Amino acid sequence: MLRALMLLVAGALLGSLCCRAVEVKRPRGVSLSNRSFYDEAKPFTCLDGSQTIPYDRVNDDYCDCADGTDEPGTAACSNGRFHCTNAGYKPQYIPASRVNDGICDCCDTTDEYNSGAQCQNTCREMGRKEREELEKKAAMAREGMLLKHQFIEEAKKGREEKQAKLQELVEKRQNVQSQVDLLRAEKEEAEKPEREAKDAHKKEWEERREAEKVASERKRSLEAFGELDLDSDGMLSSTELFSHPELDTDGDGLLSDQEAQTLLGGSSAVDSAYFQESVWPQISAKYKSESEAPSLPQVEEETDSHPESPPEDDEGDDGEEGDEDDEEESDEDHRAPPAKPQTEEPEMPPYDEATQMLIDTAQAARNQYEEAEKSLREIEDTVRSLEKEISLDFGTHGEFSYLYGQCYELSTSEYIYRLCPFNRVTQKPKVGGSETNLGLWASWAGPEHDKFSVMKYDQGTTCWQGPNRSTQVKLFCGKETVVTSTSEPSRCEYLMEFFTPAACQQPSDIPQEEHDEL
Repeated sequence: MLRALMLLVAGALLGSLCCRAVEVKRPRGVSLSNRSFYDEAKPFTCLDGSQTIPYDRVNDDYCDCADGTDEPGTAACSNGRFHCTNAGYKPQYIPASRVNDGICDCCDTTDEYNSGAQCQNTCREMGRKEREELEKKAAMAREGMLLKHQFIEEAKKGREEKQAKLQELVEKRQNVQSQVDLLRAEKEEAEKPEREAKDAHKKEWEERREAEKVASERKRSLEAFGELDLDSDGMLSSTELFSHPELDTDGDGLLSDQEAQTLLGGSSAVDSAYFQESVWPQISAKYKSESEAPSLPQVEEETDSHPESPPEDDEGDDGEEGDEDDEEESDEDHRAPPAKPQTEEPEMPPYDEATQMLIDTAQAARNQYEEAEKSLREIEDTVRSLEKEISLDFGTHGEFSYLYGQCYELSTSEYIYRLCPFNRVTQKPKVGGSETNLGLWASWAGPEHDKFSVMKYDQGTTCWQGPNRSTQVKLFCGKETVVTSTSEPSRCEYLMEFFTPAACQQPSDIPQEEHDEL
């Protein structure tokens, strides 16, 4: 019974000691870690080793050491530092110049020990608020971690599925490629007789057209010879050409005897055979058949048949002038009648049954080849897409893979910002204007110990007289995936804050409150 009582008392005593903070004696402004350098029983050596002074010159309000370490608790040294213990909150250093300046910089008020400033110790309250904030962060981190674990599991499963699909598509691509090669050979084999048959059909058609053209031209030349041979003696003389002044060669509107003889090859008269062979090729483009000229008597007859219609030129004082114009136009029309409208080129006749069968066979081969080639292109596109996705760094355990292929927007008063992780960042005005590229995915850009905390996007649209636009995306732990802010710290360099569960860490990794110094 006595033994048990003694154990109970000892336990209570230990509990009492554990719950009390015991202050370790040290000069004012010295941290616990530097206490060993300040021994009252020994002279003090400046921490930079520059000199040694009697201990009573420590904190005597006179700076002896070049590094200011002999005055940790006064403002004597411009480069000195004062250590705030801040029991219940976080210890901190402040410049020695702030000691006793009337402003409380340490939450435990120790920096204003001799200024008369009315300070209150707020360390416990600040520590409590910090602990509450840390608890909130820890709770959010725990919830985020649950989602992150799901992302990791899904990423692992998805990666395995994509790798299996990639392997399957690579094998399928080989088979389809072989099929494409075979169908290409079949297509080329079928196109050869098709091409020969179509060429033969076209050649036959062109030869027939040429023969028809030659016959038509021969007929026209014979008709022209008949029209020009005014005395019908079977010979065409130079004087008989005078009836067609359009055959003039020097452009003066008159056909001279010399020009007529030149057209006849220097002869005074030529027969039909010579005319067709030598004369007609020279005059065929200019020659106007009598049947093509307008009939003036017919115009007069039409005018006489309507005597009640007043002449159009009898209006006003300008009638005479109008008559002259009409006469000029009439003479001109008589001299140069309008050319016949050109007839449309005749269409090539349909292919015969044998040729059409070859065309249908070749077309079927082309269709099969094109379908197989299209399938091959689709497979290759999918293979490239999968290879790109698999090659991307989605985090230590693939936790960021769920962001791939997704986009997140942030709307401000002027713009809509769009972040597509592992792809690009864009900016679009709310009113008019086109989208601007703020950067393409480049790499992870966080510090060495936290690589996946920053995304880098570069090579965006070039600024006017400036660099290409770029964006840094800072990642933070959050229960939701959302862009929360966008800014432009430097010209054409943008900064985004992006919350995602994939950025969460274990609560144990979150900094905890500092322990009170003893």
